[in-house]
Amino acid sequence: MLASLVAIILGQNPAKDVKISPLPGDFVQVTSKDYSIQVPKSWTVGGQTPWGARSITPSLGKETELGVMTAGVTKQSWDQLYKTSLFFIYQQEPGKATPYRLGKTKTGYESCSFEVANNVGFVKRKFVLLKDQKGAAIALSVIIGDPKEEKQISAYFAKMVETAHIIDPS
Repeated sequence: MLASLVAIILGQNPAKDVKISPLPGDFVQVTSKDYSIQVPKSWTVGGQTPWGARSITPSLGKETELGVMTAGVTKQSWDQLYKTSLFFIYQQEPGKATPYRLGKTKTGYESCSFEVANNVGFVKRKFVLLKDQKGAAIALSVIIGDPKEEKQISAYFAKMVETAHIIDPS
């Protein structure tokens, strides 16, 4: 009961606003009204916060987390989106951000990627912002709680980014 209460307070209650579909292998497809992503099937997909953020976690008590946040349609430049993102990222935990890199995903979305190292120089947080041709955007993120798990967790994050799809509301 206490674990459930803590999960609800932290926004990690199991999601009721998404469809979770099994896939071959160790992943599931998570589909909301705004996006779809693929995440490890053993992880818990949390509910969406009022500001559009959702956490996907391996278990309570772990610092590791995949995240997705809706941004709606935006006309902001990548520079503006990067600076706005850093403002909120640094509210959670200070760090040192890398300059952003622009690119395109395999699925054709424009992307803006950057990382934030912690106070000992470990790249603990990674971010990819995606925009479609109409300017609809989502932000994908990962927090790597244990440096020993960096390779595996980064692979999960790469899979989430590679399979992300922004759903057109029209």
